[in-house]
Amino acid sequence: MTGPVLLARPRLHERLDRDEPRLVVLSAPSGSGKTSLVRCWVATRTSGSVVWVTLETDHVARSNFWQAVLTNAGRLGVLPADEAAGLVDDVERADDLPALVAGALTGRGPLVLVVDAHERLRDDTGPVDADLAQLVRLCPELTIVVTTRTATGLASPGRTLRGEVELLTGTDLAFTEEETQELLRTFGEPGLAERAEALHAATGGFPLAVRAGMLSLARAAADPAAPDWQSLVAEDLRIQLGTGAAYDLVLATCLPPYFDTDLAIDLTGTTDVKETLAELEWNGFGRWIPFAPGRQVFQYVESLRTAMLADASRLPAPTQARHARLAATWLYRNGNFETAFEVAVGARQYDVAGRGYAALVASNPETITTARFDRQLASVPSRALTQYPALALGRGLACHRDPATLGAAADYFRIPASVSQPAPGSTPGEVLMVHTAKVASLRALGRFDDSGRAAQQALAHFDTIPDGEQHHVADLGATTLRHLGYSLFQDGQVEAARTAATRAITMSTRPETLNHTAVYAVGFNALDGRCGEARAAQAHVDPAAWRPGQTHTYVNAMGRIGQAALLLDDFELTAAIAEYDDCPFVTASEFWPFVTWTLMHARLGLGHAATEAHRIEAALARTPAPPGTADSLGGAAVRATLAVLWLAAGNRTKAGPLLRTRTRYAGQLAPAVLLARLLAGEAADALGTLPRLETRPGHTTRSLAAVLTLGAAAALRSERPDTAAALLDRVLAIVGPTGARAHLMYLPASDLAGLRALAAEQGDSALRDYLAAPVPDCITGEIVAASLTPQERTVIAAFAQHPTRATAAAALHVSENTVKTHLQRIYRKLGVNSREAVIQKAIELDLLAQR
Repeated sequence: MTGPVLLARPRLHERLDRDEPRLVVLSAPSGSGKTSLVRCWVATRTSGSVVWVTLETDHVARSNFWQAVLTNAGRLGVLPADEAAGLVDDVERADDLPALVAGALTGRGPLVLVVDAHERLRDDTGPVDADLAQLVRLCPELTIVVTTRTATGLASPGRTLRGEVELLTGTDLAFTEEETQELLRTFGEPGLAERAEALHAATGGFPLAVRAGMLSLARAAADPAAPDWQSLVAEDLRIQLGTGAAYDLVLATCLPPYFDTDLAIDLTGTTDVKETLAELEWNGFGRWIPFAPGRQVFQYVESLRTAMLADASRLPAPTQARHARLAATWLYRNGNFETAFEVAVGARQYDVAGRGYAALVASNPETITTARFDRQLASVPSRALTQYPALALGRGLACHRDPATLGAAADYFRIPASVSQPAPGSTPGEVLMVHTAKVASLRALGRFDDSGRAAQQALAHFDTIPDGEQHHVADLGATTLRHLGYSLFQDGQVEAARTAATRAITMSTRPETLNHTAVYAVGFNALDGRCGEARAAQAHVDPAAWRPGQTHTYVNAMGRIGQAALLLDDFELTAAIAEYDDCPFVTASEFWPFVTWTLMHARLGLGHAATEAHRIEAALARTPAPPGTADSLGGAAVRATLAVLWLAAGNRTKAGPLLRTRTRYAGQLAPAVLLARLLAGEAADALGTLPRLETRPGHTTRSLAAVLTLGAAAALRSERPDTAAALLDRVLAIVGPTGARAHLMYLPASDLAGLRALAAEQGDSALRDYLAAPVPDCITGEIVAASLTPQERTVIAAFAQHPTRATAAAALHVSENTVKTHLQRIYRKLGVNSREAVIQKAIELDLLAQR
């Protein structure tokens, strides 16, 4: 058979050729000939003037869509390849995507952008539609043609009525009787053209049905008056393949959304595929679509692929497994990690799925924070999770995000946590992912000491990868080092964590990856009290490299935490709190301890110690407890700061048990222990315990500086100014004159004044500047004791729950005058004169708690 594959349809080509509007939408069901029409139309255009983008998977994100446009523009010669590659990277940090693309396309002559299968955008349809409409306005020589199976706002009635969009529907695309006759005359067997009228009447001109009916008539001289062509066309197409080479080829290759001849040869076991594919295209079963310069991939019409997938599901299990493995591996090698993962999971090829999931996590760390793949992960059986720890980690994270399955998360985390050795024959990247899954899972289980040891083992493996092979795992290596660093930090191995973050920075190959990594260095250094190093790490962060909105997400959590800590050291307390505005990771991520630590200090300085202490106490009492608050550096820091808040509120009773917390990170509690001694008037004892407190395990530079500063205050109270000066010199030596100093808020005002006077007497300008910060007066040194009777406490509790004295009296079953008498005594004892002040004071003194 000779001749063109597609029927030229002049009446529709004329509508596509119009100068205005330059935005054309073909909206019709699958099988309506949308893609075939556009393929035939663009075939007459010059090379390098068409950018063809076929969306291959559902839920294509807006940024991914524009990256595909620019990638294909480079592949098809519309843009220089190097320029296109640079623009692809720019997409992730561009605020105005249409302007970015317009800048690249303008001035390159008349161009056509074809968006095939637009319906696959799903949730991002609206933003992309707005982009396309703007792009047409910005590029006066660009025509955009969109094919979609569904209705789209791009072709809303308002736009079509205003002439902004040319809309071709299924009615427009249907063959006329004349076109049906022309199709039969050009491509059919002799004599078929005479039956055009009957075929057109039976099919309603539906293009795929017309083609299928034409082939049926040629094969069996069947009566064209068959019922419901629209619903039967897919099955008819499958039947028309028969049982020969074409059917076998489609059966073997229908699993991936597209394929090349090499994959077709692997799947079928025969080299004779090009001729069969040409026949399939000729008969309307599929089409070649652009993929790279000099390279195309074949894609079946969706109705045929759907029908054939049902047949493929009945193949012998070994055959299905082989097809899935080959398809998923091919997709993986060609960078389509999402589809590779989905195909592998669907076919129970969990080793390939594990590699695909690892690649997804490495290429986009936010993968572990979204529910995008939860459905696929939920289908993986337990035996496979045991074999492939990366999948178990993903399943555990999915359960952890859903309150209904939160209790099951630990069972999944225990799987990678228990892995001792990677599977034999694993690649360096797969071994790294096994280590990372183990480290992260132990951390999620609250086993921070085990996680820290596992992180050291992972680092030891990482060091065994030859330098020549490390580039193969560059982004995965950076991701791994970040995870290892966080586990090391939570285990109190601060220096090792800082080193891991620095190594990750050197391995980051893309600006976005560098941002993801540098923020960990910012957070580790700022929390440790190394403000200079934290600010140096901030210099590695490129604001333009963030995707829109990404600075508020999980991937920038450590950057936000680090900046909040730096603001605390500058006593910009309100700004420190504002760092977390609109950040979802604040309440439900593993970073909770360090977010909370910064918020507790900011609110201490703002005079809200009691209110904040109650909030944190309630959070720690919840079941389950907030993430990261098991025995860890962050958990100990939160409890230590809670003790400081209670001491600042004058409530030693609440602070006492916290100071006696059993923890491997007792150094974090040391400043609060010293503060309690100072407030109890035990300066000499405080100074005597200093050597033991400063050598406790689990110190950071910041906590050690706090201990030495409080020790200096104790020395000054004990009339040992030389000792106080020596201790302050040590503080400056470890944090520097512009380093961590938020702990100055722990000093009662009289002690801070004494240390400032000491610095002035000694003429130490660096120390004077260090102590001269605008430190708020947070610690009063007073222990509030209210000699309230049990009955007065009961009245306060009722008063807090009821709006008036009358309702409070009714609740207590006493007269209103009795309540009034009690309140007068309460006002006098607490030194207040209003209902609001009584309630606030009761909160500060913990008088509302049940006894």
